Order: sequence, then structure tokens, then C-alpha cells
Amino acid sequence: MASNKAGRGGAHLMYACYAISLFTGLPMFAGVIVAYFTRGGAAPLYKGHLHYGISTFWWSLLLVIAGLLLSVILIGYVLLGIAWLYMAWRTGRGWLRLIDERDAPGR
Repeated sequence: MASNKAGRGGAHLMYACYAISLFTGLPMFAGVIVAYFTRGGAAPLYKGHLHYGISTFWWSLLLVIAGLLLSVILIGYVLLGIAWLYMAWRTGRGWLRLIDERDAPGR
């Protein structure tokens, strides 16, 4: 049986990696790996945050790839900016809700 705090450290580590990745992209991959590995035994509150973080990763990655592909026609730079804002918003919002011990946004 999982403790009611299981997954809390993993969720904080995931959000920390995502915050660092706003300045350099590589920690984002570490954050999603942490999320995938810790969500299985996590308590429901933290499992929601880990799922939210995984969703944030995949949508951000999709926006970044589209932005890089479309940067040859300049619209890609707008998409890259949107991807950064999306990642910053979801990381900040999710982490603040985690600190307050509230469900992940949208749950």
C-alpha cells in the first residue's frame, strides 16, 4: 500500500527540472523520466501532478518540434515563444498547487 506522501518528492523534482529547463532544455527530459518512474506508486494527489507534468512535456515537445520545423518561414519563432510560455505557465501553476497540496490543474 502506498503512503499518502508517496510520489511527493518525484513531483517536486519533476517541476524543478522543468523550471531549470526554461533556461536550458535538457533537464526537461530528466523531469519526464522522473515522472514516469514515480507515478506508479504515487498517492492520487501526486499521481495527478505527475500525469500533468507528463502531458506538459509532450505538448511542449510537440510545439518545439513544430517551431523548429517552421522556423525556416519565420512563424516557427512565434511557436517557440509560445512553447516557452506554455512550459513556464504550466510549471509555475502546477508547482504552486503542489506546494499548497492541491490537485493538479484541470483535475
